[in-house]
Amino acid sequence: MNLNSKKSILLDLSRDGLEAYLTLAIEEDSIEKEISYEEVMREINKFIKIGLNQDTVKNMISNKIYNESLCIAKGLPPEDGQDGYIRYYFKENKKIAPKINKDGSVDYRELNLVNNVKEGDVLAEIILPKEGKNGTKVTGESIPYKPGKTLFFKYGKNVKVSDDGLLLIATKGGQVKFGGDKIVVLDVLELDAVDNSTGNIYFNGTIKVKENIVNGFQVKAQEDIEVSGVVEGAILESNGDILIRQGIQGYNSGKVVSGGNLTSKFIENSFIFCNKNLTAEAIMHSEVTCRGDIKVIGKKGLIVGGICRARREIYAQTIGSRMATATVLEVGLDPELKLRFQKLEENINSSKENINKIDQSLLILENMIKENRIDEEKKMLYEKLIHTKIEIEENLNNLNREYIVIKSQLSNISSGKIKVQETIYPGVKIVIGNSIMFIRDEMSHCTFYSDEGEVKVGPF
Repeated sequence: MNLNSKKSILLDLSRDGLEAYLTLAIEEDSIEKEISYEEVMREINKFIKIGLNQDTVKNMISNKIYNESLCIAKGLPPEDGQDGYIRYYFKENKKIAPKINKDGSVDYRELNLVNNVKEGDVLAEIILPKEGKNGTKVTGESIPYKPGKTLFFKYGKNVKVSDDGLLLIATKGGQVKFGGDKIVVLDVLELDAVDNSTGNIYFNGTIKVKENIVNGFQVKAQEDIEVSGVVEGAILESNGDILIRQGIQGYNSGKVVSGGNLTSKFIENSFIFCNKNLTAEAIMHSEVTCRGDIKVIGKKGLIVGGICRARREIYAQTIGSRMATATVLEVGLDPELKLRFQKLEENINSSKENINKIDQSLLILENMIKENRIDEEKKMLYEKLIHTKIEIEENLNNLNREYIVIKSQLSNISSGKIKVQETIYPGVKIVIGNSIMFIRDEMSHCTFYSDEGEVKVGPF
């Protein structure tokens, strides 16, 4: 604005429009060197709509600050939106570290190697970007904010995105990890061996071990387990099938539990439970419980020592030994049900013994009460014993009811057979249902079965 040839009001805006600068330009040789506040504000109000600092304008006029550019207004800068991100519900960079127990000791077998997930587990979540806020130039014009970035999942096998696109979900149990830059769930875990380098393994899928599982370690899988080497004194548990190509040497501490079928080259000094069928080339000095059939095949086809229980059939080439090694074979009953029945008998007898001991103590305390020789401590003991006896009797009633039910089930003997292709030796005990036979003479090519409550022998 030109007031005259010698006075001017100059307004400049910054490039982003967020600042306005005022210059009161007056020539040096001008006689009139004053500009009024009103005329300056009229000019400013034509352009500046927000952020005006009137005190600065007044100061420039009252102090006659001429020919100098000062900031008189500031707009509102935009607040950019925050980028979205992905929140992971598993450890992206899992570090192998031993477990520290409550007592401060360190368990080097619990290395927590695997990121386990179940079907339906949420693996990751997209957190959407936060909205920003538009800015305003000093002239009143809006300045749009820069929106935050929205991220997207990169995923592969056994993973899906929720309908709203915000969740990454496992479609199968297994190990979640990054396969390159993609999140995947591997339903098969492959290991060279199970030893100090891996620790115990717990996996929600199938486990394949190329070499051995060494003494003292545990391997538990929701699905199958396959071992190309030997299982040595380890604990294996699987809800599926178990295949052990070179065999099991349990050292009388190893335990293998299969929710499906179990196949092993040999089984020695081990505790075995198999929910379906078991196949091996030799079973030696082991306790084997199988809810299906036990088939011992191959050149040896040997069962010697220990106990083998099967629901339907036991088949072997040779059973026992010339040394009359004590060997027990049981068929015809659900072995798990029979074991539960035996456990009930033990618990019932134990409960009766405890009640008898409590009764003896109560009798002594009751005599002390009659003779007025009892103190407060003994009274409290008396009341505690009464309460304990009531609890044990209630539990005993429950045990007896279950005992009667299972006993009735066991009385319904199912058909079971023991088939010997080659030789069965003295020292073997045959149990079919509730019938028992002790082998006293060497026999060959025969089948043992139950008929009218007796174990009988027929041709192979």
